[in-house]
Amino acid sequence: MVLTQRVPLAQNEAGDLYVEGTRVFLEDILEAYDRGLSPEEMVQAFPSLRLAEVYAILAYALAHPAEVEAYRKRQEARAREAEAAVKKYRPEGLLGRLGRA
Repeated sequence: MVLTQRVPLAQNEAGDLYVEGTRVFLEDILEAYDRGLSPEEMVQAFPSLRLAEVYAILAYALAHPAEVEAYRKRQEARAREAEAAVKKYRPEGLLGRLGRA
């Protein structure tokens, strides 16, 4: 008998990995894991997930730490780039007058 485990992740056109059939991204699950949430607590936090999916994704992440870390670094770099692009459109003068700058 040959057993294989399929990881229920899909990739969108931007390169983001998400749980198939949901709007939950891989980094959401990884951040929850880093915060100490159990798989059962993750399912409560993200009701669109199934427990088996969470376990499969965590098993993949633990078995492929270099790939997952590279993905996380790419996502963090993309987030910084997006934040910098949006920041130039912030109305700093108005925000300063409102006490939010």
